[in-house]
Amino acid sequence: MTRTFANRKRIFAILKRFSATLAFYFGCTSLAQAGAYEDFLDAVRRDNPAQAASLIQRGMDPNTLDTAGMPVLHVAARDGLLRVVQVLAAGGADLNRKNTAGESAVMLAALHGHVPVVEFLVSKEAQINHPGWTPLIYAATSGQNKIVELLLENHAYIDSTSPNGSTALMMAVRGGHASTVKLLVESGADVSVKNEAGESALSWAERVVGDTDIIKLLRVKLMP
Repeated sequence: MTRTFANRKRIFAILKRFSATLAFYFGCTSLAQAGAYEDFLDAVRRDNPAQAASLIQRGMDPNTLDTAGMPVLHVAARDGLLRVVQVLAAGGADLNRKNTAGESAVMLAALHGHVPVVEFLVSKEAQINHPGWTPLIYAATSGQNKIVELLLENHAYIDSTSPNGSTALMMAVRGGHASTVKLLVESGADVSVKNEAGESALSWAERVVGDTDIIKLLRVKLMP
């Protein structure tokens, strides 16, 4: 009876030490993973493609989300970090993934005027034509003429509409970007399109913007 009790006590002690070892191991693993995650975010934010590539090679997912829930590819594209974007793409990042706002990486690069990033993503066949807001609409919104031209050269649909029916032309008008309006009109944008509220690019120009040059341009285009 005494021997049986002693054996049980010894087994219990062994199991306790084993459990402690497992807890220590998994705790260290969790800390290591957390450290690698922070290092990866730091590499992306600080434009360190070498470090980002090294961490991907060691198993870091290129589709990782930052602490705000944004895919790191979107962060790099939004900030114009071409070399990091290239590393993430080479590592297998989903170029067409959308963030919680329904935006792709190329949309954010287009909105912020990062021509090299847009060029690269388009060369890697990132989608530019899809339902909803598009890279072209985003580029027109902020008057990014070079990107508008680039997207049109790559067959972006010029009259694509957002969920509320707005077009790239309407958004260029709303932003007061006369040169972008001219570029879109001369490239064949349909001036007669109306959004779900029944407004056209011209009505926006007359009611909201008041830019006489834009108004004249649109009126001439609407003349029979």
